[in-house]
Amino acid sequence: MIIGIDLGTSNSAAAYFDGRTARMFEIDGIETIMPSVVTIGPDAALVGKDAVDLGRRHPEFCFRHFKRRLAEHWNDDEDTGHQTCEGKDADGNPNGMTHYRGPDGTTYSPVDLTSYVIGALIDAANAKLMPQDEVTGAVIGVPADFTQAQCAAVEEAARKAGLTRVELIHEPTAAALAYGYDSKKVRRIAVFDLGGGTFDISIIQTGGGHVEVKANGGIRDCGGTDWDRRLSDWVVNVFATQNKMSDGTPINLADDGFAMILLRTEAEEAKKRLTSKSETRFLVRDIAKGPEGEDLPADFVIKQGLFNELTRSLRERVIYACKSAVDNMRLKDPKFSVRDLNDVLLVGGMSRVPAIRDDVAEFFGKQPNKLESPEAVVAMGAAIRAAILEGRRPDFSISDITSHTLALEVAGDIAAVVFPKGTEYPAEKTITLVNEKDGQGALSIRLIQGEGHRPDVCELLAAADIEVEPGPAQSTRLKMTVRLDQSGRPSAETEGWKYGDRAA
Repeated sequence: MIIGIDLGTSNSAAAYFDGRTARMFEIDGIETIMPSVVTIGPDAALVGKDAVDLGRRHPEFCFRHFKRRLAEHWNDDEDTGHQTCEGKDADGNPNGMTHYRGPDGTTYSPVDLTSYVIGALIDAANAKLMPQDEVTGAVIGVPADFTQAQCAAVEEAARKAGLTRVELIHEPTAAALAYGYDSKKVRRIAVFDLGGGTFDISIIQTGGGHVEVKANGGIRDCGGTDWDRRLSDWVVNVFATQNKMSDGTPINLADDGFAMILLRTEAEEAKKRLTSKSETRFLVRDIAKGPEGEDLPADFVIKQGLFNELTRSLRERVIYACKSAVDNMRLKDPKFSVRDLNDVLLVGGMSRVPAIRDDVAEFFGKQPNKLESPEAVVAMGAAIRAAILEGRRPDFSISDITSHTLALEVAGDIAAVVFPKGTEYPAEKTITLVNEKDGQGALSIRLIQGEGHRPDVCELLAAADIEVEPGPAQSTRLKMTVRLDQSGRPSAETEGWKYGDRAA
């Protein structure tokens, strides 16, 4: 069976289509949402709630939010610098990629940790399914703003977890599919998806057995972890002003990686409490030693107003991305207005934050739809997509669009657009490559992804030099076909060269 998976930065879930509707799998017999947490224990890697429980005793080996590190080069930044290191290749040489420090000198890549989460979801699904329905594949939700390298990392993790078929779907598209699946009436909706690590905004038309993405936008490095960081940084600063050593030196918790793990964890919990309370107590006991060796706590009362002020600029970034998506929509429909939207769908755990809901209501001019479980709809939509792929719902279809421009680097370091941002896929285009100089013996192919006309700021997807018969400039013609498949993955092919083949 092919199931649907929401692979979230903070929480993950899985669902299946029972022939009539999408249903969530239970995890540990009760919950349907599993923390995307891995803790490396003495005997095995634990995932989910068990990882959270063990992580309270061994926070240095409790890993969270690693989805944001997929396909990322290591730079030991302030976010998880206390737990990360530079990875190594099979020969033991540094490879420049982010890894996490485990016990006894072991390291784990974000792909490794992600595969543990997917594997735990597969185990939970197989525990509920009949043996003949064993999970062999999955449709996995990914942020619309993910790059091809990040998407490839998700696919690699899924295959390491044992899946033989992997398809990807943009998270807002999956949410809209779950929301509009039974609707016969055509409706335009905005899907506002703010999770633990990323933000996506899509304008989508649903109804009549079809889901069509009209415009999208997003920020791949803006999510709940950034809200947590703002609060923990405030605690660090205030703690330093209130607590000093005997020589007057402020006690800087930021210099203690272990302390920062505890502060970030408490910041996340305090943020959750503030979704339903006007104030909460922020408490981490024995966070540092005082001038006489005494244990000092980080103990503060956090009011919702303070939290909102600390995170105001993050909310402004999110609303600006909404404005960009509306502008993209107007490129296709100049008369479009947010007043034309029938509904605004809130997705992701961060949509529970009252200030975010207020900002969304103000921007779109209507109260957003407050789903009972905003963390579940992506998995449910992915499960419906799985049923479509398996032919169990041939009467339903989806059309999605690219979030990034696909281009070729040509002479003069200029990017020649092949598929502009917003291209509906699947798609195919044939391009003719020519030699630019007399006597040129090879044609250089550099397929890139990104915005703007500077290839150096784009992601390089593929590079090759195709040998040709030298001749006068413009005399050599080589046709290359570039494709986007049903998941938006690019491929390219010309005589003697092919890019993008992946296992089904």
